[in-house]
Amino acid sequence: MEAQAQQAEKEDDFIYPIFYQYPPYFTLQPVKETQQKQRLLWKDLILRYCRHHRVFVVSAEDAEDFPLFHNPAINRRLTREFKVLLLDDLVRQGSALWSDRAQRAALVLWRAIPEWAELIYRWARGCGFEDSVVTVDEMQSGMYVTGTELEGLHREVLVRAVRNLEQQGKAKLFKGALGDDEGVKFFTQA
Repeated sequence: MEAQAQQAEKEDDFIYPIFYQYPPYFTLQPVKETQQKQRLLWKDLILRYCRHHRVFVVSAEDAEDFPLFHNPAINRRLTREFKVLLLDDLVRQGSALWSDRAQRAALVLWRAIPEWAELIYRWARGCGFEDSVVTVDEMQSGMYVTGTELEGLHREVLVRAVRNLEQQGKAKLFKGALGDDEGVKFFTQA
């Protein structure tokens, strides 16, 4: 059993914490202090895992088993209720957003929106895009983002970060002429 867990760790090069191998951590603990510690450990693990694997959307549904929530080496998985509780904790601390009212999935913000905004602005300045227009699609998958932290950035995260830049007077988000494309104009800051 331990050899299987170590092999899985090597295959995806993500280092799981020791608690991930203990079955009780996959069941919500009844003692308040233990549960608080358990939830804190899980929240940290979710954020680290999502950042490592560049995962932005985490499902709380049982049918869509997020790999982190299922440890086959010890035959344990989180219940939907436990997943919702953990994701709700992340939402309350500002590290996630529910994607719908039914709490079926959450957008995990392993980097805060202002951090993404600063990263995007530095990228735009580094590429010489000040006083230029770039489409949102180009910012997600264009040639200038290949190999950068912006490559594959979830659209909702990107748009929220650009809106943050708008509030700072560093960018403007606008709809294209066809209505289905969005562009961003970056402004030079003194």
